[in-house]
Parts: sequence; C-alpha cells; structure tokens
Amino acid sequence: MSDYSEIINIQTMTGKLLQNGELIAEYKVETCDRCGKISQLDKFGYQKSHSQENLIWFCKECRGV
Repeated sequence: MSDYSEIINIQTMTGKLLQNGELIAEYKVETCDRCGKISQLDKFGYQKSHSQENLIWFCKECRGV
C-alpha cells in the first residue's frame, strides 16, 4: 500500500500530491465562496454572483457534483 500526502501552499494557491515522498501531481487550488474549503480548482465551479458583475467559485461538494 502506498502513502499519499497533499501539500497546499496558501500563498501561491497551489497543491502538490506526493506518493511516498515523490511528486506525482501539481495543481491550482481555490477557496470555495460558499463553505470556505480549499479544493482543487476546476473551471466548472465559477458562477456569476447575484449582481452578475462578480465571479464566485464553488467546490464540487457545494455544487452537488
């Protein structure tokens, strides 16, 4: 069984996935505007706000995906 760990750098908003200490993936992360959870960024999470001027981002859990 392999050991996975995830490192999230809040200053650069990037995440790194490590398997047994070896980097296997690097990706952007974002803070959900609904629940505040930091998750891997996917472009489907962007929504228009009620004023239709600002973009907001929801994680998969808050979108119900």
